[in-house]
Amino acid sequence: MHKHMKAIQRACIFLLVLFMLLVPLSALGESKSVQPAEETSAAGESRSLLSAAPTDTPSASAVFYDTSDSVMGAVRNVDENLSDQIDVPVLNDACVAAQNALIETRTAKDRAWLNLKKEEQAKAEAARLAAEEAARQERERAAAAKKAASTKNGKQTKSTAVGNHSTSAKSSPKVSGKNGRSLGVFKLTAYCPCYECSKGWGRMTSSGRLAQENHTIATDPSVIPEGTRVVINGTVYVAEDTGGGVVGKHIDIFMESHSATLSFGVQHAEVFLAD
Repeated sequence: MHKHMKAIQRACIFLLVLFMLLVPLSALGESKSVQPAEETSAAGESRSLLSAAPTDTPSASAVFYDTSDSVMGAVRNVDENLSDQIDVPVLNDACVAAQNALIETRTAKDRAWLNLKKEEQAKAEAARLAAEEAARQERERAAAAKKAASTKNGKQTKSTAVGNHSTSAKSSPKVSGKNGRSLGVFKLTAYCPCYECSKGWGRMTSSGRLAQENHTIATDPSVIPEGTRVVINGTVYVAEDTGGGVVGKHIDIFMESHSATLSFGVQHAEVFLAD
């Protein structure tokens, strides 16, 4: 920048010098054009005097040409100095720096816009996840309330069924066995309310009644229909349940504990219809 200021100063000095040189030349031409009329009459004498004058004094045209040559030389010197002072690579570097600054500014603005869009997308995603979580919690609360209501109703049904089954179990008489028609020899197994035996059903049977020991049996409905009373080894049982593994001449007898079912194992006995 300092070099550029020096070049400008030198250009101004050159123009001032050129102006000072040109002003006398223009004045000289005007003086020649406004000579007095009497000088015209004495032109012959002047010419004779000039012809007789010595030739050492230079003419006006020679002075003019010499002056113009010096001015042109000064102009050339100033041009050379200006060309030496102005550094073109520096100007190119300045242009490149300005372009790089504009590119950096634009890049910064684009980056800020991209970050803003990312923040907006993150907020929208967080809102969506929050809404999904709220909906899931609402579904869980509704399912829990429904389950609690179902459990409450089931307990009421079970308490009623327990009273009914207790009465019927107490009233079930012990019989000697061969009082009714024989249904044949059946395979006998046992099950209890544990998860391993009932798969989560507990005492609840397929008929909707609660299973009772020495009372409830699971049968194949096509062989012994639901509600049928049979006699097994002198005890009257009622067909109130079914099972996936109870098929054909197979009876599963309900017991209170899993150890009792293991002790019972697998047996075979003749089954009779109760009177």
